Amino acid sequence: MATNAVNFSRKTIIAAVLLCAAAMFITSFVYRMNHPNLFVQVEQQHSPDDGHDHSTDGTGAPAGMSEGAMAKVKEFMAQVKENPNDVKALINLGNSFLMMRAWDRALEPLEKANSLEPGNIGLLKAIGIAYFNKENFDKAAEAYKQILAIDPNDTLALFNLGVINKYYFEDMDTARTYFEKVLVIEKDDEEIIKMAKQELDH
Repeated sequence: MATNAVNFSRKTIIAAVLLCAAAMFITSFVYRMNHPNLFVQVEQQHSPDDGHDHSTDGTGAPAGMSEGAMAKVKEFMAQVKENPNDVKALINLGNSFLMMRAWDRALEPLEKANSLEPGNIGLLKAIGIAYFNKENFDKAAEAYKQILAIDPNDTLALFNLGVINKYYFEDMDTARTYFEKVLVIEKDDEEIIKMAKQELDH
């Protein structure tokens, strides 16, 4: 009898653990569905002797940096130290930190560059990414609104404002307006068109 009680207790505990694990999985899945990443394009500005463009999708860099990437960061830091007002070096340094998911470290050079060169849309996009990942959605939205003040047809800024308003401000009407504008304006980027349609469908 005692043995049966022990076995029953063990089975109950195992079942409870499995239920908890299932609940954690479901909760994690729902969170990912309800908290999407922004549609992001960050271009690295390079010196004239580097003919390559690099980008990040905003979801994070590889786990570790290569020696070459680290050397670039050191190079950009040296350039900024030599000339604190070198906008290109500041942007490159900020974007390098973005790829490392070091949001606070990225914002310092990016904000400095923005003060020196206001109206740089690529720079404002990078700032928006950093604030979004810091969960400072007001600041992220402000960066994208500044972009639209410069270029009202920037569909990436429109889409990202849609995401922020839908999932974080919970302003569905404003979000819908942004997503609909994306579909009216965008003609070439199939991915952002697809994503805007999905957001409107849900």
